[in-house]
Amino acid sequence: MSNQTSQPGSPAAVVFPRRYALLCALLSGFVLVGFGAVLHKAFSLQVLEHEFWLGKARLQSETTFRIPVYRGSVLDRNGRLLATSVHQFSVFVDPSKVPDKPGLARKLSPIIELPAASIEAQTKNRQGFTWLKRGISDQQRNLIERLQLEGVHLSPEYQRFYPFGSLAGQLLGFTNVDGKGLEGIEKLYDTVLDKEPIDCSQLRDGARRRISLHDQGSDDTDQAGGITLSLDAVLQAIAERELGAAVAAQGARAAEAVILDPRTMEVLALANWPPFDPNRYQAAASEDWRNRAITDLFEPGSTFKVFLYAAAIDQGTVRETDRFFCENGVYRLARNTIHDVHPHGWLTVPEMLMVSSNVGAAKLATKLGAGKFYQYIQAFGFGQKSGIGLTGEAQGLVRPWNEWRPIDLAVTGFGQSIGITALQLSSAVATIARGGVWQRPTILRRALRDSDQAEIRRAIQPARRVLKASTAALLTKWLIKATGEGGTGQPAVPAGYQVAGKTGTAQIVDPNTGTYSGKRYNAVFTGFVPAADPRLVITVVVHEPSKSIFGGTVAGPVFRNIAAEALPYLGVAPDRDDPNGKRSPTRWASLDPGAGPNNRQ
Repeated sequence: MSNQTSQPGSPAAVVFPRRYALLCALLSGFVLVGFGAVLHKAFSLQVLEHEFWLGKARLQSETTFRIPVYRGSVLDRNGRLLATSVHQFSVFVDPSKVPDKPGLARKLSPIIELPAASIEAQTKNRQGFTWLKRGISDQQRNLIERLQLEGVHLSPEYQRFYPFGSLAGQLLGFTNVDGKGLEGIEKLYDTVLDKEPIDCSQLRDGARRRISLHDQGSDDTDQAGGITLSLDAVLQAIAERELGAAVAAQGARAAEAVILDPRTMEVLALANWPPFDPNRYQAAASEDWRNRAITDLFEPGSTFKVFLYAAAIDQGTVRETDRFFCENGVYRLARNTIHDVHPHGWLTVPEMLMVSSNVGAAKLATKLGAGKFYQYIQAFGFGQKSGIGLTGEAQGLVRPWNEWRPIDLAVTGFGQSIGITALQLSSAVATIARGGVWQRPTILRRALRDSDQAEIRRAIQPARRVLKASTAALLTKWLIKATGEGGTGQPAVPAGYQVAGKTGTAQIVDPNTGTYSGKRYNAVFTGFVPAADPRLVITVVVHEPSKSIFGGTVAGPVFRNIAAEALPYLGVAPDRDDPNGKRSPTRWASLDPGAGPNNRQ
């Protein structure tokens, strides 16, 4: 055999030593492991730890806080805006991002009208979000934006706004700066009107300058729910205007009026004087926030005789032709003396009501008896809340009948020793206007808890018969006489309309002596109109008039003026010819919010 040698390029020439092959394998393994680690880390960062690192990035580039959103509106029965929410801006600061706190305070102080020392104090030793001022004007906003102050930012919010100013202020109530209801309807229906604040983030660039303000919430189209009241803003304005005029003319302390539609028992007006503007509620005395028509108790005086006579007729205790001797105006009962304003002798039952004899009422109450009288007092809704649902409503003061002495029974017959509210009195009088059927008054017509939810409907109110229909009809006839010629209620009658009503002049108990004051009175008138087909029940209470004191001359004209304007506004035609040929003027209240919050004629 001949010897053969390997030539270059042949297979044998590329055989490497084994150690080189092992080295290549190890190197490839390291590369694969490294590449796998990179892939694993990338997967971990992008997938497994994505939210963690995104949160870290947001902490460096965003400031997150919460801002209020649109609060639902409050409307009257005809769709007029009584309370709404409008855009505003507020200014806040992130103290940790303010390099020159004294300088910032000096620049902002004249713009937001706060002392520089107060602003500087807000920025010291604080981290994160700090309000400087809520609800700034557009001019203030523009000036702040021009300064581009580091760490200072503007936040869009909503401000509660009451277009008609003081109109129905005590009923509507108000909200705090964060939009939470504190009084009135705003508080009662806070869960319906309010929505949760939205999360809001402030984006910054690498130099920590503001980029934009965005939110994860909703815009104006996603609004909170709203409510519609039974209130009529025009009637409310008429009532408030007339109360204000009466308080001024009579030198009175305060007044209230209630207007009901007896057909539905809807409250059309719930007026108080003095008023207050919920746009500036801090400027008003806190006692003026009170809705006196439902919170303040007063002795009703002779208006309460209506319910005594109703009970006596309904029980058959007296007949229309029965007569009582009224003691010529002075009646001794045990150690007490009951007086009439004018002396009277023998009077029939309707005559006693027409001239408003206290002596006659005392004798009639005694004949009826405490137990039966108390039963009707409760049936008319006295001594208990009306059920309207408004916060702060008083239930009244009626002592159990078995605690009454003979004098207590007698004086309760003409409205002493009992405490009621104007709304309770209106509801009870409406029972007579409704033919003897009592029904709970209402203020809410409809509510939407959210824009995408179904309407919250007003529950049908329970009704109960208190009087026979014949009793209510007879009593109405007598109340018409009480406002006719010779009756104490004649000043309450508007031209062209027939009124069924009753006056009341009630002494006020002196808290220092515990006895009735000879100088302090409440003047009251309550009734319904037109008498034959009632459309309105109106109650007027004037507290402590200093000129005249009588219900007929003080509260009666307020009733008349309200009815004279309200009935034509509602399209109610006159139901009688006026002997003087007069007709009630059409002078409806101006309700143009653009003309100013209190521009009501």
